[in-house]
Amino acid sequence: MNNLFSLSKQSRQLLDLFFTISTEFLCIADERGAILQTNQVWETKLGYLNPDLYDKNLIDLVHPNDVPNLILGLKKLTGEKESLTLTTRLHSNFDSYLFVTWQFKWVDGLIFCCGKDLTELYQAKKDAESANFLKNQLISILSNELKEPLESLFLFFELMSKANSRSDQKTCLENIHLSSSLLGNLIDGLLTNDSKTGHDVIVFDFHTTVEDAIIPLIASAKRHNIAIELSIHPKIPTTVVGDPQRLKQIISYLILNAMKCLEQGKIFLEATPENTDKSVFKIYFNVKTSGISPLKNGLADPFLFTDATGVTMANNLSFGLELVKTLVETMNGKFSAAWDNENNYDFSFHVLLLRDESQKLKNGRSVSQHILPMYNKNLRLKDDELTALEQIVNDQTQLTSSGVLDQRPKILVVDDSTKNTQMLAEALVEKYDITVANSGKAALAMATQKPVPDLILLDLSMPEMNGFEVSKQIQLEESTMGIPIIFLTTLSDKENKAHGAQTGAVDFISKPFDLPNVEQKIKYQLALKHYREILSNTTDTDALTQLANRRRFEEMLTIEIRKARRNNTPLSMIRIDIDYFKLYNETYGRAEGDACLQEVAGTIKKTLKRAGDLAARWEGEEFICLLPDTNLKGAAHIAEIIRKTVVNLSIPHQTSPINTIITLSLGVATGVYLDKSTSENSLTTLFTRSETALIRAKKAGRNQLFVFHND
Repeated sequence: MNNLFSLSKQSRQLLDLFFTISTEFLCIADERGAILQTNQVWETKLGYLNPDLYDKNLIDLVHPNDVPNLILGLKKLTGEKESLTLTTRLHSNFDSYLFVTWQFKWVDGLIFCCGKDLTELYQAKKDAESANFLKNQLISILSNELKEPLESLFLFFELMSKANSRSDQKTCLENIHLSSSLLGNLIDGLLTNDSKTGHDVIVFDFHTTVEDAIIPLIASAKRHNIAIELSIHPKIPTTVVGDPQRLKQIISYLILNAMKCLEQGKIFLEATPENTDKSVFKIYFNVKTSGISPLKNGLADPFLFTDATGVTMANNLSFGLELVKTLVETMNGKFSAAWDNENNYDFSFHVLLLRDESQKLKNGRSVSQHILPMYNKNLRLKDDELTALEQIVNDQTQLTSSGVLDQRPKILVVDDSTKNTQMLAEALVEKYDITVANSGKAALAMATQKPVPDLILLDLSMPEMNGFEVSKQIQLEESTMGIPIIFLTTLSDKENKAHGAQTGAVDFISKPFDLPNVEQKIKYQLALKHYREILSNTTDTDALTQLANRRRFEEMLTIEIRKARRNNTPLSMIRIDIDYFKLYNETYGRAEGDACLQEVAGTIKKTLKRAGDLAARWEGEEFICLLPDTNLKGAAHIAEIIRKTVVNLSIPHQTSPINTIITLSLGVATGVYLDKSTSENSLTTLFTRSETALIRAKKAGRNQLFVFHND
């Protein structure tokens, strides 16, 4: 038997049956390794169609580093009784590798192969090793990052026991308090090292916050012959709106990393503002070191990390700087680090802050520089402890006159009691545009009318549809899910908070109404909403999925169209929609819906391999991909890989009319600049045609792609 065609009909049927029912990789190859037959597992796990494999050799499908072992092993199959066990990495059509353990058998001129997929086992082993490494790394990090503030804390305790005057004791107590707060803040930063972690938005004293981040480190720095100096530009307002705790974490970690770069010398921190007349402005921070660098292991690069054993890991930022970078990004900023030939380091970052309209600039900070004294001079830059000024951002008339808000906010008041709606409307109508609904159904209809409300006051206890049900429906709609909702309720504070957390309410107002309290809560929530909207308009990344956002995509589309015209190259676009995602949200809840969006987004991003390719979240459950220098066939191939990969995720969707798992519909179009004499060409209509293709994919039954052909 030197080929498959010599098999009898019965033997062929038995062989085909075995190939059909097996869940392992099965393959028959000739003596040169050319593939003659495979089973369905190759298609389901690797993405190859069986007919496409018949033109390939086994050697073509394994990892290049495994080829020598495979060739050597196959040469040993010299007799019918000989067999071989070998593990190789098998290349998939999804541009990844599976770990497969093979059993090879030589039978009358043919190689019979059976392979077991051990990828999950290898991945579990890798995860366990990674977890162990991360545990050891965290221990090393904790001992390094927390050493200085701990040293300062112990020093202050020691000094307090020796202090004779109340003034000295008070100074020690203040610094013990600051060092303790800093330790807690640093540990919190380590434990919440996640770019998706939210942050506070409150009014705070900028100068005091920066100083409080540095003062606990001064004593330890002095013991290492390092001076710390601070310069705050006089145009930076005394109070701003943002996250003071996150800012302190960033500054403290950055100073700690700068201290590691010096044996002795000086660290200089400078803060300068962008145009503070804007409602949202940037503050630029620059940390420079000068002095003698330790140059441990001969490394001057701050982007190299050396562990306790002296092993250098150059594939990432050092953990401290990586943590700073992550924390800066949570405040919609950017971080960079550089060094010169004399081993002086320069760390820079900026953060976005909101102007505090409720505070006039105060005197007392008029000098252009604030130089931090060394601790042994027993000086403190302020006498009072840090207090976060958790107040609202001025009244609505000030916001309007200052240009922070261009029009009166629209508030929807929902209550089945006309007495309550009338009372609230009369109290608020001078400052807001008030719309009233006396039922849950009416509220849903009004909430979706454009312009949508800026805020909803929602009664919990209504007949037919209560406030919880209305809130749930509002959060399912893309156009309304961002509207803050304040519940009107007679429940206790504890019950309110529990229900509010479950239903997404931002606050609650107890009945009977305390109107001044009502106005304060409304103003505060509107200020937060406005601040977050401004931040979302100044960043390039979608907060939930970490893909490019709509604004960034539109910018890149304009750029890539120009490049395609200039270079006469094709530009392709893929529009992607998750099938019946609204039903998914209704069935599994908002939290699971967000997790699903993140998983699908991650899959899309991993599929796009080239540096110029862009994946973005368009809106809701819609995504969009931009593929420069990619023709229609190539774009369709990528779209199909995305569709199949998401199907292979097997995310349950029991209420989908077409499947029991999450599926995608995709529209593909390509633009080419053919005629320079006409303004209309396939590039200018690329977006419209990809959208048309997506609509046709949905009409055709979903879970498929539709390719828009230019002809």
